[in-house]
Parts: sequence; structure tokens; C-alpha cells
Amino acid sequence: MKDFSIFEYGLKLSPIAQIQNLGQVASISRREFEDRETFICRTTAASVEYLCLLIENTVLLRTNRAGRVYAGFEKLSALQPIIDRYLRIADLSECVYLFGQADWVPPKHPNIRVIELNPAVRLSRESFLIVQAPNFNRALAAFDEESEDESLPEQIRYWALKSSNPKVVQSLATSIEGMIDWSLAA
Repeated sequence: MKDFSIFEYGLKLSPIAQIQNLGQVASISRREFEDRETFICRTTAASVEYLCLLIENTVLLRTNRAGRVYAGFEKLSALQPIIDRYLRIADLSECVYLFGQADWVPPKHPNIRVIELNPAVRLSRESFLIVQAPNFNRALAAFDEESEDESLPEQIRYWALKSSNPKVVQSLATSIEGMIDWSLAA
């Protein structure tokens, strides 16, 4: 688990011919997001947050308690400004798994499981959102190439991979769920 990267695993799972490289983009439109099954790009923190928001809003509008959500934050404190959205997602989902370094404690919810990550684990330096439901499958994985330098958050420094290929999403969900140490799940 120490060297596992959800981003790299997603790249390996995605058929090469189906990955569209958008290159370096400062922002990504909803249309680009919806029209492409799988893409990769270098982008900003704001774009990664926007892509996650698109997925989160779809969960809030379309799911029917049969789905699972796996959300990874480098640090759990990054969840603090959007915790109300995740509590609502948990109300509508079978289960929500929140991964991150334990620098903040999210409120308790019967459908939320918190998975604390050790800072030495590679997964703790990636952001991801995987939704697997009968009527909706999406995965977004991103990592910050320059995570040490927080001085310019708007600069293009994230690699992001998005996929709505059901086989890719299923494999990512299975792999991340397999990594959960049930004895540590809160």
C-alpha cells in the first residue's frame, strides 16, 4: 500500500486509445468533462476542485442509495469547507469512505467511514473521487507535482485523470476498498 497510486493505477487500467490528453489547461469546462469518457491533463487546484464538484453534484441529483463513494483528500482538513455536501452525499449513498491525513476530525455519520492515511503513504499525496452506483460511474484522480510549494495554488501543477468507463471505475473502487484496514475505519 505504501507505494500505491490511484492515479497511476487508473492510467494502467484505462485503454490507451481511449485516453484523450487535453494537455495543459487552466480550466476545464463541464462540456469537456461530460463529452470525454477518459482524459488526462495538467491543470490547477481550482480545476480539480471543479471536476470533483461536478461529480458530487451528480451524486446529489442522480443516485439512489445504492452507490459507494470513495473520496481522498491529501489532508482531511481539506474536507472541512465542503463537509455539509459530503454529509448530504452520505445521506444518499450506501457508504462514503473518506481518506486523508488525520489533521481534522469530520463529524460522525452512520454512512461515513474515515480512513486515516499515514503521510509516508503515496496515496496521502493524491486527491481522488470514485463513485460507483448502478446509474452513475465516475472516477477522478489527481496528484500535485509540487506539493511542497503551496505559495501559488492557482498555477498549473496537478495531473488529473477522469474516467467514466465502468470497468475502470469498478477496478479502481475494488482496489481502493481492498486497501481499507477495517480495524482502523472510524
